[in-house]
Amino acid sequence: MSSRRIGPVIGLVGLLMGHAAAVSAQEKYAFRFAPAEGTGLTYALSSVVNVDGKNFLGKDLALNADSRGDVRLLARLSGRDTVRAELTSPGIDVNIRLPERVLSQKLGTTGGQALEVVFNRTGKVESIRNPEVIGSGNPFNVSLPQILRDYFPAFPVQPVERGESWTETRRLSIPFQGLDLQIDLVIDYTLDDVLAADDGRQAFVSAVYRVTVSGSKDLGETQGVFEGQGGGAGSLRFMLDKGWFSEYRLDFKTDAAFVVKKKSERLVEFPFSFSAFAEIVLLNVEAPIRTPR
Repeated sequence: MSSRRIGPVIGLVGLLMGHAAAVSAQEKYAFRFAPAEGTGLTYALSSVVNVDGKNFLGKDLALNADSRGDVRLLARLSGRDTVRAELTSPGIDVNIRLPERVLSQKLGTTGGQALEVVFNRTGKVESIRNPEVIGSGNPFNVSLPQILRDYFPAFPVQPVERGESWTETRRLSIPFQGLDLQIDLVIDYTLDDVLAADDGRQAFVSAVYRVTVSGSKDLGETQGVFEGQGGGAGSLRFMLDKGWFSEYRLDFKTDAAFVVKKKSERLVEFPFSFSAFAEIVLLNVEAPIRTPR
């Protein structure tokens, strides 16, 4: 091959190799729940849960539960693998609407005291101390600790690149007609994009929910079993350079049934539907106070 032909070939090979290296070296992004000590984050929380069923154990179901309010997290001095925060709330209004009555209660911290919450770096609640500051007697066992565990997002353990996914599983326990209803969630998060903004890089994440209903009740000679599957979607916006999320939304539904069985025989089924929507939005950020040296 003449030298005139070799030059363009070498240039083309170099161009292809450079492109391949750029693709293989796509940037990975670390999601770390790590607000700086002294940072105050105020979030608005809202959620709606609906249960509907016809002729369920002899009566129609029409349960609607909603909650709305604010919580404030104040980051404290933390270790390498955990984040310690003080949680306060002026009140979260919870309403349970049944066909025959409405149950209402305001959840919040009392006497200026704070709930001490320890998160790991993926945003999961590790422990909650002094829960007595939020009182007791909440309808249907709805509580601030439950809201934190059920509705706060989880971040990947390892850095991820655009288009990469991570999976989280969680179980929601819901008292239901005197029975224990278990909602098992498998959540697949995907990093869709990362964009630069005035306050740092924002990661945009989509989520797909797979829902399974379970739980059982001994009825003497028979057994009642919850069965059902469903799904839904959600979204998350995470501030990579700040170490916190600014928005999180989820929405899912499942069609289910309470099946009365005698051994392997299915005697009767009572169908119902269960749906949930929740939204957490960052309202305000208080920067840590820095003392001059």
